[in-house]
Amino acid sequence: MMKHFFPLIGVCCLSIGMLTSCSEDEPVAPNIKYNPGTVKLTAAQQAQVENSNEFAWKFFKEVSKGEQEDVFVSPLSVTYALGMLSNGAVGDTQKEILEGLEFRSGKVDDINSLCHQLMIESPKLDKSTKVSMANAVVANKNKPLQPDFKNVVEKQYQALVTNQDFSSPATLSFINQWASDYTQGMVPKLLDRVHPDAVTYLLNALYFKGIWYHKFDKKRTQQESFTQADGKKLTVKMMHQKERFFAAENDNYQTVVLPYGNGSYEMVVLLPREGKDLSSLLQTMDAKKWKDNLKSTYSSKVDLKLPRFTSVYNRELNDVLKLLGMNAMFDPSKANLTKMSAVSSFVSMVLQKAKIEVDEEGSKAAAVTVVGTAPTATAPSKPILFHANRPFMYAIVEHSTGTIFFMGTYQGK
Repeated sequence: MMKHFFPLIGVCCLSIGMLTSCSEDEPVAPNIKYNPGTVKLTAAQQAQVENSNEFAWKFFKEVSKGEQEDVFVSPLSVTYALGMLSNGAVGDTQKEILEGLEFRSGKVDDINSLCHQLMIESPKLDKSTKVSMANAVVANKNKPLQPDFKNVVEKQYQALVTNQDFSSPATLSFINQWASDYTQGMVPKLLDRVHPDAVTYLLNALYFKGIWYHKFDKKRTQQESFTQADGKKLTVKMMHQKERFFAAENDNYQTVVLPYGNGSYEMVVLLPREGKDLSSLLQTMDAKKWKDNLKSTYSSKVDLKLPRFTSVYNRELNDVLKLLGMNAMFDPSKANLTKMSAVSSFVSMVLQKAKIEVDEEGSKAAAVTVVGTAPTATAPSKPILFHANRPFMYAIVEHSTGTIFFMGTYQGK
């Protein structure tokens, strides 16, 4: 039987955060006092978060490998998109998805419960930070979903499930409007067309808006030089502040943690030492080194310079996911998604669109993933100079669990 084209739309994610600083003459706070919330996870779920961060790093390293321009993605987006898909998969197709996402138990219930718990708990952590996750399954009215699949995505992912006429332009408008609504307009157009023979589109939207614990003073922003990886120099609007942050430095790179709101969410920035290569740093990093590095941070005065920037990134992810072991779902002769629909189908395409804006008042970001199926440091006595005037890596992280929401590089282009 020929397998049908079946697009599955993965994730729309938006993060917005903000920064401010004291003026040059204002004293640096003598200590750091945050009151972060805590995501309630079982021990097994917390262990799974660490495994999921391993997926995040593997995914990010493959995406950023060889890239000379800015990268911005959401590994969590991919986890939600493929998590929903895994409920419709059978046999090796499901096994490869779960193993690829580092859910090593091989149990689909584990990915469902963790995704559900993060959806419930994440928005509660900080009243000044808005975090929301939304899911939808837009099904072809002529190719109904399996009842069990419908039930699990409604219950575990709180998904809107709707049947649409895929031959009507109204369906394209519906999907694009949904994406726009749940990314606050950051992704105004998700698709160019809806394939009339598609089985379903699965959508997941992650939205984040946070105010930095310390903002940047716009009056201190000035034009400064930024050196790209190839040695070329350009002028960027560089934001400045001197404040106390958790930070660390070693022979290869520096780290600074920039908290939002009450400290429940934070941006972690890794800046290679001058003369060190960002791509080499990324390729040697993994989840354990990332965690150990964060543990090594200490409260320190930081002379911080960070560019004001906007990055847009679009990427088809088929090859990346295949490199991570997810092959069967892309193969028409091997894919088994019969728990989702009686119509035989395979994944034809996985695409992520993402955008982030960072300025003195905050950061604004959105990422959309489309899955298409066819039918130890010692504190120094002087401030750390963290001048991001060369390529750097950053991630937006939930503090209590360490869950990585977004990852990116800024290379000045």
